[in-house]
Amino acid sequence: MRNWHSFYEILRFPISLLYIALLLLGLGNALSNPAFSTLYSVENSGTLALAEVLTRTGSFLLTNFPLFCLIRLVTRKAGSATSITSAIAGYIAYLAVLMCFTVQSVPSINTTAFSSILGLSTSNANVVGSGGGVRYPLQTGQVATLIISIITLGCFRRSRRHSEYAFLGFISKDALCVVQTIFWCALAGFVVAIIWPAVLQGLNSQITFIAADTTNPVNLMFYGILDRIMNLLGLSTLIRSPFWYGASGGSWISVAGVNVAGDVNIWTAQLSASALTGSAGRFITPYYVLNLFAMPGLLWGAYSIQTDAFERRRTRGFYILATLLSLFSGSLLPLELTLLFLCPLLYVLHLCYTGVLYGILHVLKIYLGFNYTGTNTIAVLPGTLLEYLTYLNNPSLRRTLLGILAVGAVTFLVYYLTTRLYFYHLAVDVFHTGQKNELIQHTIEAVGGVENIKNMEASPFRLVISLYDPAKLNARQITDLGSLRVYETKAGYAITFGAASTMIRQGILNEMRSQIRSV
Repeated sequence: MRNWHSFYEILRFPISLLYIALLLLGLGNALSNPAFSTLYSVENSGTLALAEVLTRTGSFLLTNFPLFCLIRLVTRKAGSATSITSAIAGYIAYLAVLMCFTVQSVPSINTTAFSSILGLSTSNANVVGSGGGVRYPLQTGQVATLIISIITLGCFRRSRRHSEYAFLGFISKDALCVVQTIFWCALAGFVVAIIWPAVLQGLNSQITFIAADTTNPVNLMFYGILDRIMNLLGLSTLIRSPFWYGASGGSWISVAGVNVAGDVNIWTAQLSASALTGSAGRFITPYYVLNLFAMPGLLWGAYSIQTDAFERRRTRGFYILATLLSLFSGSLLPLELTLLFLCPLLYVLHLCYTGVLYGILHVLKIYLGFNYTGTNTIAVLPGTLLEYLTYLNNPSLRRTLLGILAVGAVTFLVYYLTTRLYFYHLAVDVFHTGQKNELIQHTIEAVGGVENIKNMEASPFRLVISLYDPAKLNARQITDLGSLRVYETKAGYAITFGAASTMIRQGILNEMRSQIRSV
């Protein structure tokens, strides 16, 4: 578990970039989205140009998140500019091989599996046995991050053992690392190019299953869970495009006889024609509940368990900013990544509730779509507060808006209370195997006993203990118990036990009270 938690420490910076990307996208969207014209209008050319800069920058950061994770992984482990250069070179070689050797006849429903990553593309005429058209690399998301980081770190370690008296002694260690990384990443790309179409076929079968009956709440529940998992893997386009913009999301024929396919396209067309049928938007509606209510409930549930008033003041700004981002941009991905690495059980509960939410909203016939005319599925912001407000003047949506408020209020309470329940009772030893008591007792021993504890505070992911005699602290024993690190602060020694911190503090306090009663 400590090794799993350590991934968050490594990826904390890329996750911070996600918040920055969402902030930039939210500002750009607020300034330039024509869907908000019923609320306000921005016509200044300079402001619109600024909005374009913000949107493009945020979109680049969000789209290339797997690359930033890759750079961070190889930097943290190897700590060398050589490893970064090798990783980028290997990443490009990997994408180039995928672009040239992937069989293009993947299921038509997954044509979005190919994308111009980092601007890479080539003409089919340059590939033997291909016709016309343009080829793009195959999207493999965080799978590519994992593969290339492992290869890069392995090549870096081997290159450090390279001798100048070896057969290739004239090649420097750094150059050898780059060459080896490119070779092995290209080979890995070739293997993935062979295997990945089968993965797409499997995903295609799941999409076909869901699309067979989108009026079935169970199918929508399955879609909701699959959407969140694919988004975490950086492959959300594969599941969203068929339903948002393709025939899998349904079809509608306008008065003019135009056939419109895809849930988002149908909603946008019907809204423009003032002809909402009451069924479009089923794949988007849960975003309003998750962004406006679920994530704020999760955030403030985590904030409420902090016992130190100073820590509350220090972190209050983050929680306020994260809440605003969730309202105006959506903060699902960074928060879900945090949950996955630090609170896996809480992430599973969130995943299950998301699926149930899709089913419940469909049963209640609450549908609120996304007014969008593009085809992007990564750097778009469905389910924001501003879009919700644009529908207030639409009388036909009054019941829907009130329904989202009602479901949202319940969802806020569920996430708030579940978060508190998790940190106080479920973070450690869910099945009562004795691990919790053992962890508490060994922590007490490592800090020199309860009589050596002057004060103790906890936040969601760390425990801060002030000791009468700091010399009795056994930092090695604490790290052996699963703590990521132990370091000294003004308030005492900070011990990063992750989600278990609150439960450990509560257990130590109970032990202290029992000793006082026994005396």
